[in-house]
Amino acid sequence: MITRRTLGKGAAAGLATATLAAPIAGPAYAQRRGGEVVIAQQAQPPSLDAATTTAQASRNINLHIYETLFARDEAGNPMPDLAEGVDISADGLTYRFGLRRGVKFHNGKTMTSADVKASLERYGKVGGSAFIMRPVEEITTPDANTVVVKLKEPYPGFIAGISSPRAPCAIIPEEEAGKAANQIAVIGTGPFRFGEFRPDSHVKLTRFDDYVQNTNFARRDGFGGRKTVHFDAVTIRFMPEAGARTAGLQTGELHVLEALAVPAAQRLKDDRNVRAYEMMPWAFQTLMMNHAQGPTSNVMFRRAVQAALDMEEIMAISTDGLFRLTHGWQHPGTAYFAGDIGKELYNLKDQARARALLRESGYRNEEVTVLADSSFSNHKATGEVAAEQLKAIGVNVKLVVVDWPTAFNQRTRREGWHLWTLMLGIEPYEGPYGVVGFFSGHQPVQHERDAGIEAAQAKLTTSLAEADRKAAVADFQRRMYDQAIAVKCGDVGIVQATRANVANYAPYRIPRMWDCWFS
Repeated sequence: MITRRTLGKGAAAGLATATLAAPIAGPAYAQRRGGEVVIAQQAQPPSLDAATTTAQASRNINLHIYETLFARDEAGNPMPDLAEGVDISADGLTYRFGLRRGVKFHNGKTMTSADVKASLERYGKVGGSAFIMRPVEEITTPDANTVVVKLKEPYPGFIAGISSPRAPCAIIPEEEAGKAANQIAVIGTGPFRFGEFRPDSHVKLTRFDDYVQNTNFARRDGFGGRKTVHFDAVTIRFMPEAGARTAGLQTGELHVLEALAVPAAQRLKDDRNVRAYEMMPWAFQTLMMNHAQGPTSNVMFRRAVQAALDMEEIMAISTDGLFRLTHGWQHPGTAYFAGDIGKELYNLKDQARARALLRESGYRNEEVTVLADSSFSNHKATGEVAAEQLKAIGVNVKLVVVDWPTAFNQRTRREGWHLWTLMLGIEPYEGPYGVVGFFSGHQPVQHERDAGIEAAQAKLTTSLAEADRKAAVADFQRRMYDQAIAVKCGDVGIVQATRANVANYAPYRIPRMWDCWFS
């Protein structure tokens, strides 16, 4: 049972962050201050309205601009950020947040409870994970520094939800919160402020000199902690071509890469001007299936796809070797990993079985569209290899490769695609709520709600008993394989990279441009 408790600076201050450098004041800080750091990422953002988009290309930028009540620490656990902490009632229905005082928005306004209330209410309407606000009955503001959220029913994932960076529950000025999706001015409380956005080129951010650090912490920690900004500006360039990114890093035109291709990392391992940071696991490589139209609306066809695919071939080619074959829809070693459930249906690579299932589905050579994008090389390669494997069992496959924003937006439509290649990264990092939520609720990625998935999601999000929540994740994983809701190919690793003169860099879910500097 959840009992009344406080999650605040006392709880978070004890986290293991001793390996991270503390902020420096005085002359040493002055020597480190300055310069414009240039990052290259694979795609341009579909939106800079942080709440509305789950795209990594947006997250890399938005989490420099916006902040949330709770963030995630270095290990992915919730920690206070704009909130001092939270008191949760014994029945799990009332959350009382005390706010940090004196926090400034980029327009100079001081943040109050009215801004927080308006931002949370807006998130329930336009948020990329709006389902986290569905249990909310009302939000009140007893004073300028207190927000009280009352739930209709217990929702033990509420703090996990509002702390998630997937589609961050960003706090914005009250006067902006009444605006529709993608209509707001880009104003947050983060360490950098928005400068310019040039489509197909770059976004520029500048240091927010009135940024109010979280003095409850001694140093950076995940997306929270005390953030100290040394760079004058950050330019994020959109460069889908891996070779161009690598060349720019070698020449010094670029200082940080969101992702360095694995062969390039191996080739540059002895280059003293480059530092590489391998991260495993980073994401699930998946093939999402559209249940709303065509052959993929038929469970027997989906089972044929599941039976046909050779995951080792897909992963080896799409990742250049930085992968592991795991069936779980949570990472091994985490609290909600569901063991061997579904393992017997993973990586079957059984063409005879696949053809039999295809016949049973009544498939009549209808064209099946595999949607991939050119911005992420593993997305495209996954689509290419999977398409060939499906052709081998008699599926009439059309591979469509577009840019990332087009692919991302296309998948929100019920027509025009049957399979979509996606590296699902932030959701498994944040735990079970994001993964299960991706396939449930009013806008599941597969477009048709599945009763078994909905039941698992309901149990996960309402039960106060951890054992029940773990059982719900096991039920979810069982249903994912039994109904072939989507295909998990394996776990992907990535390599982030910097020039050697980017000091004190620490790899994480985004390239964080606070607490690092030019040496």
